[in-house]
Amino acid sequence: MTFGVILLGLVILISVIGTVIPQQREAMFYVRQYPSYYQLILQTGLDRVFTSWYFIAVIVLLCINLILCSLLRWRSLQAADPAAAVQNRRSDVRLGADQRQKVTSYLENTLHCQKREQGNRTIYTKYLFGRYGTFITHLGILLTVIFFAAGMALPKLHDTSCYPGESIVLDDGTDIHVESFAIEDESGKLDYRSVINVTLPDGRSSGLTELSVNHPVSLGNLKVYQQTYGTIGQVSVTDTAGHKDVFYVESNDFLSADGKNGILIDNLYPGLEETEEGTKLIMSTSGHYENPVYLFMVMQEGTQEAMLAFPGDELEVGGYTYRFEAPVEYPGLRIKKAPAYANISLLISVMILTAGLFITFLMAPVTVLVDEEGYLLAGGRPEGVRLKLKALAAEKGETHA
Repeated sequence: MTFGVILLGLVILISVIGTVIPQQREAMFYVRQYPSYYQLILQTGLDRVFTSWYFIAVIVLLCINLILCSLLRWRSLQAADPAAAVQNRRSDVRLGADQRQKVTSYLENTLHCQKREQGNRTIYTKYLFGRYGTFITHLGILLTVIFFAAGMALPKLHDTSCYPGESIVLDDGTDIHVESFAIEDESGKLDYRSVINVTLPDGRSSGLTELSVNHPVSLGNLKVYQQTYGTIGQVSVTDTAGHKDVFYVESNDFLSADGKNGILIDNLYPGLEETEEGTKLIMSTSGHYENPVYLFMVMQEGTQEAMLAFPGDELEVGGYTYRFEAPVEYPGLRIKKAPAYANISLLISVMILTAGLFITFLMAPVTVLVDEEGYLLAGGRPEGVRLKLKALAAEKGETHA
């Protein structure tokens, strides 16, 4: 049992680590988030603890330990007869006639015990099923550990990005629509909130629901997490007839009608900064781009020219008008889909564990021998029954054998 408790403690410790440290991210995530400890995290597998060899080994050992404990407990229960505890024993608390009457009345009328006559001896029993409380508790722990581990290992994870106003359609037909996303709230505080609508293949829908860090959206066996974010440039192109198309642009995207004339996007930057050496591009920032700027190449009639543009700027190249729009902020989503039976099985195992604890602590078996001399309390020796019997015996005094 001591070894089992140690193993259970290790499972809890590893699970806490796996909860504190985000799991299954790219290596660069840990380099940025944990610059002093990323090597330790990656080398010891703390970025994937629930599928690590040491977590699996502890789970296997704990399951073996619980199975052996349960088998030993079951064998001892099957071999034990409740009456055997008092079969060859005599009462150890002496009673007078009045006290004996009160004790038997309490056992029969208040506790409603079952009784078995053995000559001039009577054996009272109650809650005999309580003997199985520890066995059921062991079984509940075993099943909870197994299905918890399965729940950590079996879910399928899918990381993706989605621009506001667009949808992600999974292989099974699940539709995840991103209505909006904002990196900052109205006060300028970093917030990272999305508004999404999840629709399952069977038609169930979450409705427009707010999604934020540590507050996933759940529907059925699907969970959607707010994981990362990004900012992407946006350029609209209008031809001479007034037809307009809008494009999301990333590094090295070439917008051109003929493959020769157009603009080649270098990148979108958070803004410009003044230094002693002159004006420089801000290469990286966290949160909202305050003054975004586009760096691009104008490709026209075999010539190339590097240029900068801000949102709202327009440029005509090759008969097309290119307008640089405000960049779009978008969420990076982690979609977690667990087998339906995993969650149901875990719920059932927790219910079994709860039932085992309830039986163990609130349904302790009672076995009382009453003979001509007094009584003997054996079995589970529940404290409440012991105190009540002692009080009844003490009403006119008691003597011990």
